[in-house]
Amino acid sequence: MRRDSAKPVIKKGPPGPNGRKWVSLHHKYGATTTHAFPFVWDITKPAAGPFCTDPDGNVFMDFNCNVASSPFGYNNPGVISAIKEAGFVDPVKMAGQDFYLATGKDPHNSLEIVANLQERIIKISKPLGLKRVFLSNSGAEAVENAIKLCYARGGSYAFTFLGGFHGRTLGALSLNRSKAVHRRGYPAISKVVELPYCKCKTHCVCGWRIYKKELGREVTALEEMVDKNVGKIDPREGAFIIVEPVQGEGGYNIGNKEFMSDLNKLSKKHKIPIIADEVQSGVGRTGKWWASEHFDFEPSIISAAKALRVGATIGKEEMFPKEQGRISSTWGAGDIYNSIVACKTLEIIEKQNLLKNAEKMGSYYVKRLKELGEKYPEKVVEVRGLGLMDAIEFSSRDDREKVEIECFKKGLITLGCGYRTLRLLPPLDVRTRELDISVEILEQVMKKL
Repeated sequence: MRRDSAKPVIKKGPPGPNGRKWVSLHHKYGATTTHAFPFVWDITKPAAGPFCTDPDGNVFMDFNCNVASSPFGYNNPGVISAIKEAGFVDPVKMAGQDFYLATGKDPHNSLEIVANLQERIIKISKPLGLKRVFLSNSGAEAVENAIKLCYARGGSYAFTFLGGFHGRTLGALSLNRSKAVHRRGYPAISKVVELPYCKCKTHCVCGWRIYKKELGREVTALEEMVDKNVGKIDPREGAFIIVEPVQGEGGYNIGNKEFMSDLNKLSKKHKIPIIADEVQSGVGRTGKWWASEHFDFEPSIISAAKALRVGATIGKEEMFPKEQGRISSTWGAGDIYNSIVACKTLEIIEKQNLLKNAEKMGSYYVKRLKELGEKYPEKVVEVRGLGLMDAIEFSSRDDREKVEIECFKKGLITLGCGYRTLRLLPPLDVRTRELDISVEILEQVMKKL
């Protein structure tokens, strides 16, 4: 498949008869609660960049990128080369952390693996003062370990934000405030305080900034909670603040710059650590290595995964315990295959200057999407984005779902988030031509609707 000439082509369905066979087999034995979209990727068929093929020969353009977990789309030549160089070994994971892994005599003149990945992660995180990393399997595990690191330092109250999503393990679920289906009926950790997530464009109307008569001035909702004069919680009892610089599942909401700065100041003043959940926004997606870098904001810990290919809890030196066994994992720091792919991913982003590409192409894409939105003001409430983490918010959930389905029928894969928002996640090396194709399909769909 030639990426420079490929385009979406729908022959049968979708899904066609062959695709439906695979969907049927998945549903026969697998848990079906998370299978929301009938897209079937045939790994034996041509694929390149955002383009991929299903078992019926339909060619799709994927602007979901495996929910940001495939930062280059499909079959990136550099990643494929690293996989081939590594070959296959057994075991591909080392249980526990009693073993160290090597690929030759010198770690800096051999195939890059776990230790190299840790080194690379800290290199891109040093501007934020982060110096240690603990690897794991997933974003939820990365969040869980961040939670544990904070609780280990003391305090019992956690501060989370409306619209936030942090994972599906019980500790992470306790912090979610996006959709009822995620938490309903599950037990939660105690002393979790929810606060407004400020995305206000001008004067704050969400409740983050409020006038406090007793103080004779405006304060933030968090400040009201922990203020020594009128607060409800002793700040010494604050274990952590967890926030997404750009909310993912909650609707691709971008934190107001003053809001993020407020959090930073209050964190320092009251010595309450901040966990920045960058599972979806991290590793170049917004045009910087970390979305946190767009703000006056220095988290104590970043939770990462998805585009990184592994879970990672990255923090300041003082956040990590010295006691052995305090945090651990069966596969922590031992996944051979994913560590090799992760190292190559970071190398490609750096060598191909994809942070700049994400910034440049993101600006172009948001401009095109806003032009489209202006044609259909009765349907489009807002277009927003940071780098290549972009979204269209529709006037209703029904409109969003219709657009998503009709785009799929034309070969463009998108994904909903929030209540009525469509998220768009092109590959980090996306080309202008590919962005234009997606806008053309979106316009065809919206015109039809």
